Amino acid sequence: MPDGGTLTIDASQKKGYVCLRIEDTGTGIAPENLDKLFEPLFTTKSKGIGLGLTVSKTLVEANNGRISVKSEVGKGTEFVVCLPKS
Repeated sequence: MPDGGTLTIDASQKKGYVCLRIEDTGTGIAPENLDKLFEPLFTTKSKGIGLGLTVSKTLVEANNGRISVKSEVGKGTEFVVCLPKS
């Protein structure tokens, strides 16, 4: 969030899952990049190699969980990670 903003993190239980929601009021992600976010080596940043979200998704799914993202340019982004309780 280059100009500041709000970062919200919360947790909840839903149908046998524990879900962690991370939401910001940053610049958002362009629609054409949303489908590529979890691809290895994809990045729009000048730093980093584009493995963070790929590794995160792999670990979440290896534990029978799911990860999702919603974003709107100019409004912010929300990631939700859900892992089974047991």
